Amino acid sequence: MPTGIVVGMANLFDDESCWEDDEQEFDAPELSLTLEQQAALAAAVQARQRSCDGTPRAAEEWARGAGVPWPPLRRELEDNGGFCDCEVLLNLFGGDFDRSFDAGG
Repeated sequence: MPTGIVVGMANLFDDESCWEDDEQEFDAPELSLTLEQQAALAAAVQARQRSCDGTPRAAEEWARGAGVPWPPLRRELEDNGGFCDCEVLLNLFGGDFDRSFDAGG
């Protein structure tokens, strides 16, 4: 670039629109479960009160106990960002990791 030419730069921090709404809107996940089943799934996963082990083990246990076919539900959870139990809560149900799991050890 030749000297003496100033190119306009955008300052991302000047855009107040990105700071106006600190609360994120939560879209309901696209699951074949009823609302009651979704609530039961979220409660079952949250009730585990353990650190996430990287698996959807609690979700699978709930599905099997509730008579919900696991392979199709797992695909739906993964399609919505739920690859493990903590992601099921965080990405599908808008949970709080620190409140849902023993994040302190």
